[in-house]
Amino acid sequence: MRAATTCLSTFLALAAVTARAQATLTVGTAKALPGTATSGIIDVPAGPDAGAEIPVTVVNGSKPGPILALVAGTHGYEYTSVLALPRVLARLDPKRMAGAVILVHMANPPAFYERRIYRNVDGKNLNRMYPGLANGTQSERIAFAITREVIDQATHLVDMHCGDGNESLRPYSYWQVTGDAKMDAAGKELALAYGLDHIVIDRERPKDPAKSLYTANTAVLRGKPAITVESGGMGLVDEASVAAQEAGALSVVAHLGIQDLPSVRVAKPLFVDHSEVLTAPATGVWRWSVERMQSVAEGTLIGRVHDAFGKVLAEVRAPFAGEVLYVVATPPVTKGEPVGFIGRVMEGEPKP
Repeated sequence: MRAATTCLSTFLALAAVTARAQATLTVGTAKALPGTATSGIIDVPAGPDAGAEIPVTVVNGSKPGPILALVAGTHGYEYTSVLALPRVLARLDPKRMAGAVILVHMANPPAFYERRIYRNVDGKNLNRMYPGLANGTQSERIAFAITREVIDQATHLVDMHCGDGNESLRPYSYWQVTGDAKMDAAGKELALAYGLDHIVIDRERPKDPAKSLYTANTAVLRGKPAITVESGGMGLVDEASVAAQEAGALSVVAHLGIQDLPSVRVAKPLFVDHSEVLTAPATGVWRWSVERMQSVAEGTLIGRVHDAFGKVLAEVRAPFAGEVLYVVATPPVTKGEPVGFIGRVMEGEPKP
């Protein structure tokens, strides 16, 4: 009975995509009438620490349809999505749109302006704080505000990331598999539409909506198809990585029928059916031995942690044969932090 109820809830949530009334859409201070676009902020009030102002744009179509949320800049040193969204905005025409797009230009301004890797000024990772707390620390309050103002109003969501300032990363997306056939099919279609040919199958996200942790997972647990995408890294803003974010976002807009735009849907996807984040066994100076996109055998040396005098403290090896999806390519490392991500590409496509 619980499974039937879950499937019915998901069906109703997906059906609501096409049933949204044509109406004014308000996100924070951005209030967009049908057929208009408006920019503003989501105000995160001060609490036990400083508040924040999250820049957003609402592009509200002249006809009803899906509401797509595009979330950029969750981590402070991830720049490609922040640069891509203004380019996406320039291509959207609310008078030609059926539905709406909410652009969160910078989900974590405090971390962005302080050039912070992984964690915000309160020492917390925003992408582990969802659905947030109204009276928590800054990251928890930002997550609460984005959940309320953006995720709860959207019908679909793309969380746009890249390798953080220390990660050399190949482009890929995460497809979250839940066991719900309709949701899983909708999520797969979003990943294909985004156009990145490597798709990591993720079956390990939390199931409790009160402890959803991740931006995309928060949407999924509310019955809204969502994906996480990665393009770029190392604090770089190379045109190829920014352009991939722009093209992917526009392609999803087209896929949902919101506006007629070019599609970059991937024709021959490579699905990663097994993956593992490798972590540092010690704090010290990291010396990596592999590059992104490199194929490795089981036991291949990924890198070593040295002390300040050059003595080897520990080493990290590949736990299975696969491809390097990202490797930390800067020397500082703290015990328990990621140093790499290995994935195994499966043959063919996963079966339902």
